[in-house]
Amino acid sequence: MQEVIEYMRKEHAGFQLIGMESMEWSKFYTQETYPGKGSFTENGVMPNSGTVLVLGNEVSGVDTEIMPLLDTIVEIPMFGTKNSLNIAACAPVAMYEILRQWGAMNSDNSK
Repeated sequence: MQEVIEYMRKEHAGFQLIGMESMEWSKFYTQETYPGKGSFTENGVMPNSGTVLVLGNEVSGVDTEIMPLLDTIVEIPMFGTKNSLNIAACAPVAMYEILRQWGAMNSDNSK
């Protein structure tokens, strides 16, 4: 993962690297701005800005050595006794918010 982060910083410096993890200094996922439209150009080249969502594994989450290398950490707020969702549940929630911010939910784009 560290190699991927180094590559993104070097080759795609305009991308925000955002981790998903429940911690005392993480922000609610709806309070973050997710840059970019997330699509490739016609010739397959990545745009100059975008969002990379970093998700950890089910047991230990995002590697603690990776977190300082990310731009920010977001979380889905939890209520009750559980403190996290599994990755299959949190990824689509976060991706829906990203698509919403990018305007994918506009009536013009829903066809």
